[in-house]
Amino acid sequence: MQHVRQITAEMLKKTLPPEQYYQMVLHGAFGKHTSESWHHWNGLCPFHNDSNAGSFFINKKTGGFNCFSCQTCGGDIIAFHMHFKNVGFKQALNELAEVARCEK
Repeated sequence: MQHVRQITAEMLKKTLPPEQYYQMVLHGAFGKHTSESWHHWNGLCPFHNDSNAGSFFINKKTGGFNCFSCQTCGGDIIAFHMHFKNVGFKQALNELAEVARCEK
């Protein structure tokens, strides 16, 4: 019987950088840096019909995200994936583990 090693959230965060994940999932739509810092992107929120390009921010280092219009927020790419795909934590972790394997 083959032993399958389960990936943890911390392992996933080390394997799949937020910048890589967001560029893949959002198809490069968030390439604009904020004027105050090169560590954040801003753009249109993918969670509602947004027309204000400055309402949604992504922290490129941590993966945290926040929409100041619809109040959707989270601290990492796992939380984003859960909201974006409407899945639970375990399913999001499994899906992201597959993405991380394919991106290597």
